Amino acid sequence: MSESIHSDVSVYVCRHCLPEGRHVPRQWTQDGVHVQVTELPCSGKTDTQYLLHAIEGGAQGVLVVTCAKGECRLSQGNYRAEIRIRTVQRLLAEIGMEPERAAIVQCPEGADVEMLIHDSVKQFAALAKNPICAPC
Repeated sequence: MSESIHSDVSVYVCRHCLPEGRHVPRQWTQDGVHVQVTELPCSGKTDTQYLLHAIEGGAQGVLVVTCAKGECRLSQGNYRAEIRIRTVQRLLAEIGMEPERAAIVQCPEGADVEMLIHDSVKQFAALAKNPICAPC
């Protein structure tokens, strides 16, 4: 019996958060949620438009994984990513959706990135189905 996929989580990971030579799987299913991971050269490359587009397309949530505060290797990328996530959260609240559908996780050096992602996916899975994607 195959597990039904009822929603998606889009994850954007700064490649500097990953240990040398290590990658996170590009996709998997967890708690009935299809997770898709995109590695970025820097978390500052996330764009509010793309985060909102993922939610508009039916994603249960979006997650951005950044370097720890003050540890961004490309100046202030993690700071820019945080501003963008806060903007998405504010916009979601304004239209009556849970701001928790957009999240940011800071990854201290040596942390288990996959575990941080899995923990966040559990929180997304606990949310109600994305109301924008009623027929999905």
